[in-house]
Amino acid sequence: MNAPAKPPFFGAAYYPEDLPAATIDQDIPLMKKAGMNVMRMAEFAWSTMEPSPGRFEFGWLHDAVDKLGKAGIASVLCTPTATPPLWLTEKHPEVLYQWDNGKRIGHGGRRHYCPTAPVYRDHIEKIVSRMAREFGAHPNVIGWQVDNEIDFYFRPCSCDHCRKRFHAWLESKYGTIDALNAAWCTSLWSMTYKRFDQVPAPRDDIWHHPALRTSWAHFASDAYVDFIRFQAEVLRNNGAGQPIGTDMINGGHVDHFDLHQHLDIAQVNHYHMADNLWETAFWFDKARSYKERPFWNTETMTCWNGSCAANGYKAPGFCRANTWFAYALGGEAALYWLWRQHFAGQELMHGAVISSAGRPLHVFDEIAEIGAGLGAAGEFLAATTVDKTGLAIHFSDKAQALFEQQPMVNGLTYPGNSLLPRVYHPLMQAQFRMEVLQPAHSLDGMRLLISPFVPMLDDGGLRERLRAWIKAGGIWIAGPLTDVRDQSYAKYRHAPYGSLEEWAGFRSKFEIPGDPRQFKFRMGKSGAPQSGSVWYDAMEAVGCTVLARYIEGPMKGGAAIIERPMGKGRIVVLGTMPEPSAFVNLVRTCAKKAGIAPAASASRNLLCVPRSGNGLCGMVVVEHENKAGTLTLSKPAKDLISGKAHAQGTVKVKPYGVLVLKYGR
Repeated sequence: MNAPAKPPFFGAAYYPEDLPAATIDQDIPLMKKAGMNVMRMAEFAWSTMEPSPGRFEFGWLHDAVDKLGKAGIASVLCTPTATPPLWLTEKHPEVLYQWDNGKRIGHGGRRHYCPTAPVYRDHIEKIVSRMAREFGAHPNVIGWQVDNEIDFYFRPCSCDHCRKRFHAWLESKYGTIDALNAAWCTSLWSMTYKRFDQVPAPRDDIWHHPALRTSWAHFASDAYVDFIRFQAEVLRNNGAGQPIGTDMINGGHVDHFDLHQHLDIAQVNHYHMADNLWETAFWFDKARSYKERPFWNTETMTCWNGSCAANGYKAPGFCRANTWFAYALGGEAALYWLWRQHFAGQELMHGAVISSAGRPLHVFDEIAEIGAGLGAAGEFLAATTVDKTGLAIHFSDKAQALFEQQPMVNGLTYPGNSLLPRVYHPLMQAQFRMEVLQPAHSLDGMRLLISPFVPMLDDGGLRERLRAWIKAGGIWIAGPLTDVRDQSYAKYRHAPYGSLEEWAGFRSKFEIPGDPRQFKFRMGKSGAPQSGSVWYDAMEAVGCTVLARYIEGPMKGGAAIIERPMGKGRIVVLGTMPEPSAFVNLVRTCAKKAGIAPAASASRNLLCVPRSGNGLCGMVVVEHENKAGTLTLSKPAKDLISGKAHAQGTVKVKPYGVLVLKYGR
């Protein structure tokens, strides 16, 4: 038997239930040739594990886990609850998701269940507890994935049970129906409710109150969080000692901070293309924040995507850069979807490592190169962690749901055309390394915090913790559109902001949207004209310093950016979103005051991530735009992948190239 697998983990999703039993014996040598040491299994295999009620068959899965283990390949097992079997949905149609028109979804897809249905949870408990007892102490099983991509297909079920739970959720939040009516101003349009059970589940064909829709989304998040919590507890209560996670895919409205209060490890899937590969860094920085232990990239593609039609051919080297993003940014696992292409079904055209006929795809050699690189750099990666710089930006899952219902400015998407391209990407290109924190996260260790587009400052109890953090010496860059909604998703009535005017010493004279045109401002008295975007707050200084003023439009002469000391710290307020160069310059100034510097001197197309630990230090470098880049080393380093030593000075990085640099010789 080969030695047990150890991190970094490298592998793919594997579906032995869909293959002849002998196929695994043909696959394992190829897995080893690719340098893989983990397979993820069973996520859709309920009907194979329990072909009829109460009749469990795990022999095939034991065979797979054991054969893989003998070859030194570990297993991650998944609860199969994303695909309830037909015998269950036929006998208990109430487990199926109900559309807002009252119709139940049919059998045959995935994630077509109601997350709150009691009878569904009864059946889940039976199969998940049996899985835990079968594999919870198995030495070759290194972790668990609960369900599958609860953010994808995010849709609140509208069945009677979910509506009753929604009414209880509202009552828990507001206490009385009068309080809800007052918070939502339901006297408008004669919407006033007399009882909580009169509050409807939103329908797509009705122009509903935005607070109703946002409440419904936040309730649904809580329901899915509880659904995952329930399964994690069943696993633990039945002997599963391995770390438990659920594979997130970003873009839904599940609150990942809440979710990870019940999990041991963050797991994240992504399928970014060549033109937005850089966005992967944002989601991995976010995933890294949830747990002290390294996250797992549980799914990404080797080459093209596709269900019944393939799409998105990637240039040579893309797979390398895409895969190394996870390890560079603090992950200890990267797994492809999938190992062997399906020969039938809804996703038979998706790319993989080998074809449905068992033949290596065109990217196989590139994958094997990645595996060899991980073998060469693995000890360094396992011994070190990503350095924290003291810089963080805020992202809020709850705000994502709010902006979907009330974007505030025509065309605004969050984080799509706001936080990602206007804040994160410019800082990434300027080589700033940062944490991506939810409002509920602790601010310990942070010295500079950037919070644009955080409408609810009470999200996660942030307001008072933030105030104390600033007074203790933190520098906070706020806005635009920060602190502009209360906990009922309504505007404040005493001022446009909850606390920002009071804290920062200004008065908002008036505001206008950045649609259909933008307006210019000037930093200081002699700075070059700069364009704002998204939103324009014409601020009047009361007890603050004006850093920039508008030079055109209705706001001409008004303050566009201000700052003010607060205790030992400072607040900087953006009345508009500056263009990237002006924004980065402002952050540079604040970062210098906070003792924070860019992570590297490198071209904009390089991701440079410093790492240290156990007496080692270095940097992982990934080129992500398919063009050559340069990095200036401040000290000698050795690239652990190639074995090449680099002197202090300029290092060239090839298109989609990867370096794992260890300082010293």
